[in-house]
Amino acid sequence: MAGLRFSFVTYNLWNTERWPEREPALRGFLREIAPDILAVQELRAETRLVLDEELSGHRRVDDPFEGWTREGNIYWSDDLFELVEYGAEDVGIKERFRRLFWVRLRAKDTGRTLVASTAHFTWSGHKDEVETFVNPRPVQAQRAAEALARIAPGDEPVFIVGDFNESTHVVRVLRAGGFKDSFRGAAKPTHPAVPTAKGTPQVLDWQFYRGPVRVMASEVIDFFAGDIAPSDHKPVLTVYEIR
Repeated sequence: MAGLRFSFVTYNLWNTERWPEREPALRGFLREIAPDILAVQELRAETRLVLDEELSGHRRVDDPFEGWTREGNIYWSDDLFELVEYGAEDVGIKERFRRLFWVRLRAKDTGRTLVASTAHFTWSGHKDEVETFVNPRPVQAQRAAEALARIAPGDEPVFIVGDFNESTHVVRVLRAGGFKDSFRGAAKPTHPAVPTAKGTPQVLDWQFYRGPVRVMASEVIDFFAGDIAPSDHKPVLTVYEIR
């Protein structure tokens, strides 16, 4: 796998808010960017249909667990990778169908493998956090790091991306677990995508990696069809090289 370069996008698809108004923008984004690996959060049947149609040269996990169809999934280029195995780890995320979703992919040209994973950690407005004043995300991040250490011991390249719903404690925990972030200290706000959504600019969406990996480029993308973005979040696109 040495020298393999590929693009990796993480994207929170915003449930079905303002759908189907956003559909042309999402289709346009997928046609323009066509990432080699795409990890999504807040997936729903409507957006999954669009992803399946526009990424016809990709594969995704097809599993009876409802979380794969209404929360998270991972798409990969069928030209570059083949699926070895996959799983959905319970790392204590409070929302019913959310898990640490992961796949082990094998590069078709070399046979080397990598593990790509995605998570959507609990929203800070969740009633349990509001009532207890306890932030659950650091523990979720710790459990995710421990799960990935078990799934991929050694120096196999590992990626954890997603909507972590904060930019402080989760980042600290994952870094302590041996991960590096693709922004390398220069993170830009990933939410909201104005004017489609409103709110205070925040860095909620991240890409982390460990192993023999080099970041070639990492960008928060502004994409619109007219004045409509595909989601309230902005996608994070990173180009990696496996050394």
